[in-house]
Amino acid sequence: MDYRTQAISINSARALYALNWFNIAPDLSYISKDLNLQLIQLGVITTGFYVGLSLFQMVGGLLASKITNRLTSFIGLVILGSSVIATAHSYNLAELLISRTSAGIGSALFFSPALGLLAEIVPAEKYAFHVGVFNGSFNLGAGLGIIGWNELDIYFGWRTPLTMAGLGLIALALENYIVLRGSSQKNRQGGNIFKRAGRVLRQREIWLLPIFALAAILSETVVGQLLVYYLESAITMSSTSASTSGTIYMFVGFLGGLAGGSLFRKTANVIRTFWVLTLATALMIGLIGLIRSLILIDVVAGLLGIMTVNGFSMLYTMTTMAVEDKGMVSFSLAIVNFIQNLIGSLSPTIFSVVAFYHGFSISWGTMGLMAAAATLSYFPMRHQLRTVISSSPAPSNVQ
Repeated sequence: MDYRTQAISINSARALYALNWFNIAPDLSYISKDLNLQLIQLGVITTGFYVGLSLFQMVGGLLASKITNRLTSFIGLVILGSSVIATAHSYNLAELLISRTSAGIGSALFFSPALGLLAEIVPAEKYAFHVGVFNGSFNLGAGLGIIGWNELDIYFGWRTPLTMAGLGLIALALENYIVLRGSSQKNRQGGNIFKRAGRVLRQREIWLLPIFALAAILSETVVGQLLVYYLESAITMSSTSASTSGTIYMFVGFLGGLAGGSLFRKTANVIRTFWVLTLATALMIGLIGLIRSLILIDVVAGLLGIMTVNGFSMLYTMTTMAVEDKGMVSFSLAIVNFIQNLIGSLSPTIFSVVAFYHGFSISWGTMGLMAAAATLSYFPMRHQLRTVISSSPAPSNVQ
């Protein structure tokens, strides 16, 4: 089958995966009232998702190396869809926490194997573009999840739309498994999988790249999931206006991902661009708490959407270039996501606690400072990072 058709199938799954990730954002205010939950408890629910997402990243990468990317990503989508259905049928904090943590586990099993599938099926010179589309598809699905499910919640309540989304994802998982048949083979490079994983784990660059790009995951976790709630509760915007701002963050990010993927190989200095992009993302996150104008909020949301998607795209492409054992690309990407989400999983709770005791302005500023500090830690390692990525067979535009 043509690689473009298979890539479309993967990116469609990525979009619906994101929809099932973010369609809980407009539900939070309803869940809070329906189940009598406070802000900190909502933060714990959101954190539970990222705990599951973080802890099973490397499990997904190793599993993909043993049973193929195709089967692992299929299992992940089915778990995620089933967990979203379980969320729709939760009636207390404990049930919500379990279902959201399970949703995070399913998401972890899909992510790096799906990127690994792209690496298998698309030509090497097209990989950066398709990574951009992959990340843009995430924003497209997330935006639909926020604005679409905000409207569905008004008419059907929050439970029925979640059930519909989960069922749709399970159906698409079956389509993926059929369309991608023959695209993913078991790793045949030889050698004990755990020894090879150990060699990847000893590559310092694989651990450092996600720290340098922490701004991207903080933007995704806090802005992506809590911006709507913040605008409704602190700025007292209507649910429609708040959801529109959240959707702008996602949809503009989708367009930015398409453009960024095409421009990656043309960038004269990838590492420097990566650094400037992540630092600008950190500054934008910190600014949110100081803005009261709806127009400015929408502008910042759009810029953050573009910068976040391109930050992830550059991170994943640079990781693929940096890993020495190309048969362990999925595992390497899993490590990157594990580190980012392990730190990012704490961010909704940190944000909620700081906001509860000190106000939202201080809370947004704290997120921005965390992201900026991680970005600035790049300087001591910049020469080694440049050397490693320049040695990749991919086009060298990393001066």
